[in-house]
Amino acid sequence: MQYGKNLLVENDDAKDLEVGEKITLLKWGNVVITAKKEGKDGKLSLTGELKPEDKDFKKTKKLTWIVEDPKTNVEVEIWELGHIIAKRVVEENDKIEDILNPNSKVTYKALAEGNIR
Repeated sequence: MQYGKNLLVENDDAKDLEVGEKITLLKWGNVVITAKKEGKDGKLSLTGELKPEDKDFKKTKKLTWIVEDPKTNVEVEIWELGHIIAKRVVEENDKIEDILNPNSKVTYKALAEGNIR
């Protein structure tokens, strides 16, 4: 596990956090958010204080994270696969084009830590 001063978290997770809120960074520990700013590009920037002595993880939001490291971070393509057939019970007279799920595969780009290589 790589630790560092600057971390990356999902934007959807960051937008719901408030100053003063205690969160849990998975496999690291608790952090109290001390500042939240939105840049001109719409990206959020959070500042937090690590609380290594605080072992109370109940009722905290649990966040996955990676260290921001341009030398080792790598772009990956994520595939999410769902059910191909959109109907619970296929009947003999069903036409395949009518029961296929057009959204059974979704792909998108993400940033991953270098250890994934």
